[in-house]
Amino acid sequence: MQRLAIARAMMHEPQVLFLDEPSAGLDPQTRLLLWEIVREYGARGNTIVMTTHNMDEADELCARVAIVDHGRVIALGTPQELKATIPGGFLIRLQVSPRTPEIVQDLASVTGVTEVRPVGVAGADVYAERGGPLVPELLNRILRGGGQVTDVHISEPSLENLFLHHTGRSLRD
Repeated sequence: MQRLAIARAMMHEPQVLFLDEPSAGLDPQTRLLLWEIVREYGARGNTIVMTTHNMDEADELCARVAIVDHGRVIALGTPQELKATIPGGFLIRLQVSPRTPEIVQDLASVTGVTEVRPVGVAGADVYAERGGPLVPELLNRILRGGGQVTDVHISEPSLENLFLHHTGRSLRD
């Protein structure tokens, strides 16, 4: 149904094409085909206005992105410009038990860390200039502070990290 709706929308070659969640409900193979069709359509000089919750889709297909939260534009620019505004660029997401204010403060003092945000009951989002090389020092600080690390996840600069940084939400909220 989704493929048919998109084909019908593009059939008459409108100069401006509105797509609402174009890859919703598509299998990975069809989604990649759709992305290629959208790229080609835009390359022919047509304008595409798209809404999506898929930040990878926005990053891949859009020349300009507006990130909206609760009806407010919280960030606007090219994907590259927006990703460059993430403090430090990398996000190191830690799960720490117990996560104390002292541990959070100690993590923030590590060279290369630009910001630390407590998330949920046991999480800490560490924004940093580097990803992997900082992990041993972060883990040492947590252990010295009496904490245990139950999970570590490192992600490179992304529109999803930008959204989470601006809204202050964790992935579970």
